[in-house]
Amino acid sequence: MLYASARFWLLDFFGQVVDHDPLRDCLFSVTPPPGRYPGLFFFADNASLAEFTVTLRKVVSLPRPIPQLLANRLPSGVVTLRRMDGTGRYLRSIENEGIDFQATEAKDWEQFFILSEPMMHSYAILSQAAVSTITDEQGAVQAPLRFVQGHNGQIGDRVFSLAANLPALEEIASLGAGAAAPLVLSARNGDSVTLQITRS
Repeated sequence: MLYASARFWLLDFFGQVVDHDPLRDCLFSVTPPPGRYPGLFFFADNASLAEFTVTLRKVVSLPRPIPQLLANRLPSGVVTLRRMDGTGRYLRSIENEGIDFQATEAKDWEQFFILSEPMMHSYAILSQAAVSTITDEQGAVQAPLRFVQGHNGQIGDRVFSLAANLPALEEIASLGAGAAAPLVLSARNGDSVTLQITRS
């Protein structure tokens, strides 16, 4: 894999990103602090393929190896990550217990949403009230974006699929200071809502 490829991160089923603890040299999941990239990522030329190889990389490199994984994209837009060493096991996130590579089947908590660099930047903008103001169609200020269970996002009381709204969310990454733009979100029932994003 060429280092000129884009970087990506993993969001687990519980709304947390997969990160690396360099002191204990282990993986864990954490609510992503806005503007901070997690300590574990992978390079990919195209993370939207039906199947591709994932080599997780630590920002702080330590000798314990991480198994190479094969990503398989599901119709919902998330991926499963199966070890390529012949064990048939999957990467999984266990709520409040950590991350391991021992799952024998890919249930909900063995599924991950891939966060692109533009999505991480958009998250930093949309998740901080000091950086942006989000208003609804009536002009009411909404609570900032947060990641929630089921690979969803939530703004105010509106919960929406990250996968179904990824292009619209990624566009917010290019919103400059002092600028404003609409954010049109698709709900699971097929309805849409238009929010106004105003950068501070």
